[in-house]
Amino acid sequence: MVPIIKTVDLTKKFGDFTANDAINFKVEEGEIKAVVGENGAGKTTLMNMIYGLLQPTSGSMFIRGQQVDFKTPTDAINMGIGMVHQHFKLVPSLTVYENVLLGIEMKKTVSLGEKTFKMPYLDKRRAKKEVQVIIDEYGFNLDASSRVKDLSIGAKQKVEILKMLYREVDIVIFDEPTAVLTPQEIESFFKTMRRMKEHGKTLILITHKLREVMEVSDSVVVIKDGQVVGDMPTEKTNEVELARLMVGRDVLLKVDKEYKSLRQKPEVYEVRNLSTENDEGVEVVKNVSFTIRKGEILGVAGVEGNGQSELLKLLTGLMRATNGNVTLHGKDITNAWPGQLRKKGVAMIPEDRYIHGLCQEMTIGDNTIAGYHDSRDVCSRGLMKRKAIEQRRDALIDKYDIRISEKGGFVSSLSGGNAQKIIIAREFDADPDVLIAAQPTRGVDIGAIEFIHNSLLELADAGKSVLLISNELSEVMSLADRIVVMYKGEIIGEVDAKQADREQIGMLMAGVKEGGEERETKQA
Repeated sequence: MVPIIKTVDLTKKFGDFTANDAINFKVEEGEIKAVVGENGAGKTTLMNMIYGLLQPTSGSMFIRGQQVDFKTPTDAINMGIGMVHQHFKLVPSLTVYENVLLGIEMKKTVSLGEKTFKMPYLDKRRAKKEVQVIIDEYGFNLDASSRVKDLSIGAKQKVEILKMLYREVDIVIFDEPTAVLTPQEIESFFKTMRRMKEHGKTLILITHKLREVMEVSDSVVVIKDGQVVGDMPTEKTNEVELARLMVGRDVLLKVDKEYKSLRQKPEVYEVRNLSTENDEGVEVVKNVSFTIRKGEILGVAGVEGNGQSELLKLLTGLMRATNGNVTLHGKDITNAWPGQLRKKGVAMIPEDRYIHGLCQEMTIGDNTIAGYHDSRDVCSRGLMKRKAIEQRRDALIDKYDIRISEKGGFVSSLSGGNAQKIIIAREFDADPDVLIAAQPTRGVDIGAIEFIHNSLLELADAGKSVLLISNELSEVMSLADRIVVMYKGEIIGEVDAKQADREQIGMLMAGVKEGGEERETKQA
């Protein structure tokens, strides 16, 4: 049987850098093919060539046995290939059906006798009806007339999939599709993938999450340094083997944490009755209280949207508290600005690295001092010390194994994992007393995850206090000493991480206290 996709010695170079080196790759019709590898390994470059966003330097590509030479994504779509990108390409102010038909809008038609004329008006009724038919066929639970700005992240991803289904593609490429989804949305996405397969679609899944590979794919190809280093049926491999192929060495898939008694350690960071309201006047953080001791990692668990993001903003100076206070070493730091917090010894890893952690239009060197740019080490009388900045950049690149193609390049040229390492390096290098880390491994590969986890443990071992906010429950359970669970803006419970189990924390995340009672919260 002829593969639906086949590449022969497909190579892509950017100047002297070879992103894909003689890739031989095939996908069978009707299968879910996983493509794994570290960030920067060449996964997305390969898929961008298959989708027509990039053109190969050399080599050949075949679709259903026919050699193709795509110049644009339109060429690929015409051959039945679609791609759903990690960062959605939607217009928030438009409706679902308007986003789906953007660029191929339906025009109203008028018939006069045997002739039909297209009018300069959109046929919104027919467009909405056709999109709703596809929504219902795939069980997407969407309203075609809903505005995209009002949808959840998971629902927005379904709109991206609808764009491809409406164009009648039968091969769909997903680029890191779960990087921005909650655990519940990930399960829903897997159901969508299986439903698409049942409808005869061929799916390609670019990911670095090995649990997802094992759960949903039929076969998996591993790419390392631009080359294929493994290709096998999923049932004949395992997470350990895939991790070894991806990284080139054995990787610890579980954190090796030594639990210590911290009761005698002094309390460093204290939050008391902290509350705030959003722009609509709704109380989104309600009387939150906790302490963190010297050398302790306190984990915050909860389903996304239960106040964790607002709590993070409160503690990092991006939102003002309406009640309560925060102290560091007994000194009040409530509502302090981010720059003031850093000077007092609070470092921050934001939940969205590109919105609050990095500036993609700035160089790597300038990003390594962002937030600390008025330090005397790199700034004198308002003038930046370029040599000192470059020396710091080079030292951090070596110490934190940040993989780059050009030291003087921009952060936009880095993979997600290496961009995250820039933030890790910058904040750790400040030698903080307290680190507030939100979603520190979101969207990074397995090698970088191991590095970040070990770095957090080393920071705690050095006597620093860490607040870890993560939607990855396994991450919180494996790193934290204590875990507090947020539900509807409140802390609903606290557990000792050493004795905690997933079911116990999961019940709290669902708002169920011990004894089976559901937590009642006052509506603002």
